[in-house]
Amino acid sequence: MTTIARSRVAVIGCGWWAQGWHLPHLAENAPHVVIAAIVDPSPLPISTLSSSPLLSLVELSKKYACPYYSSVEEMLADSAVGPTLDGAIVATSHASHFQVGMALLKEGINRRSIAEAVEKKQQGGIDSDTAVAGKKRSRPQIFHRALHILMEKPMTCSVDEALVLRARSVAYPEGAFIINHTASYRPQTYVAKEVISSGQLGKIRHITATMNGGLMWLFDDKKNESWTSKTPWQKGEEESATVSEDTKTPMNGNGYAWGQMAHILAWIYAVVGDNVAVPKKVFCTMTHAPNTGADISLAAVITCSDGITFSISGTALLPGSQYADPPIGKRINVEIFGMNGCLLWGGDDRIPQTGKLELRRSAPGEKEDGQSEFPCSQGEAANKMKHGFYFEDGNQDGKGPDSMKVFLDACKSSAAKYDQSVAFLENKSAESNVTLEDQSGLANDSLIGVRTVQIIDAMYKSSISGNAVDVQ
Repeated sequence: MTTIARSRVAVIGCGWWAQGWHLPHLAENAPHVVIAAIVDPSPLPISTLSSSPLLSLVELSKKYACPYYSSVEEMLADSAVGPTLDGAIVATSHASHFQVGMALLKEGINRRSIAEAVEKKQQGGIDSDTAVAGKKRSRPQIFHRALHILMEKPMTCSVDEALVLRARSVAYPEGAFIINHTASYRPQTYVAKEVISSGQLGKIRHITATMNGGLMWLFDDKKNESWTSKTPWQKGEEESATVSEDTKTPMNGNGYAWGQMAHILAWIYAVVGDNVAVPKKVFCTMTHAPNTGADISLAAVITCSDGITFSISGTALLPGSQYADPPIGKRINVEIFGMNGCLLWGGDDRIPQTGKLELRRSAPGEKEDGQSEFPCSQGEAANKMKHGFYFEDGNQDGKGPDSMKVFLDACKSSAAKYDQSVAFLENKSAESNVTLEDQSGLANDSLIGVRTVQIIDAMYKSSISGNAVDVQ
């Protein structure tokens, strides 16, 4: 009988997005994925965004056949669940991401330390079969059960927290650290990244971007406290009780910048690379909703350490809603200009035929000068890339967006390695096919998360002061 390899995933935060997207997506990945636990500080999660009442933790527990907990710490402390997790999805309030992420990374690092201690002990032993020859028995590396993280955006709402969280995630390369910017995992994103990294645009000199959505229903309704307030925990809005007293510091602002601009900033930094357009200063102006005071429009100029000129703007004032019938999509546009050409990416994210990823080369005097190229790359990502504009993936059906797939693939791979390692230790006479896993291939979005938080934080500070501010 063939044994099905299963990875065990916890969902932390059981609000509107978790119940409408994450949990159903995980269930669709059965039997290879098991929902191992759900966590929420409230036994009765609430959301002002849902058209119907959310399920209670008891109801969710029955529906998905898993235990429930009121905190991450309680879940990890349960010996039947905590040590057996392969991954965790963090869908809590923005302000709580740091606390939850640090607890999960600490768990992963502790597991690694235990495995290292076991391996050291095993390597110190001498097998009786080889003792005569005076040789130590050769043993494979002992693999710990790695813990992978899929975290909703933004990574944090504080630059200090973002930097600490990034450092901790980098210190744990055995675990993937994925921020759920679904647009950043589209095939077009990989193609755009390849075009830029291969030097086809030449030296990047200018970036301009806009993201406009019909979201006044969200940002100008006082009921939506977690999306509009600088102190979202004061009224106990959805999942906010996961924030500890030590981290309840008022935000510099809340609204469209944190709620939406994180998507487009993450896409830009996903494609340009780690050391391009490093933000140095930001000047930003904002307008605010009349009822909530949340920012609903912004325009910013970002000064970069490498001399790139960078402008970005966005508004919630587009008429309509993506959740209406018929849905009205967001209008998104990114243009990246280099000395040898430009990359153009834009359209209506509900109407694919409104745009596509285009490469235009600079070839003065040649007929190719300024001509659009599509597809503009070769390889697996280009082969998967559809002709059209695809940005965020908010489809509730199916097995989830590509970001979810990358996360679950990491969970499955490391779980299989761990199971093989355990099987070898339990049957020491058997040959082992466990090999050292190359952790460099695991996704780590923490630098993209830091860049996004740095810029949005500076946007709010600049808007308040009326001056350009240094990026922290």
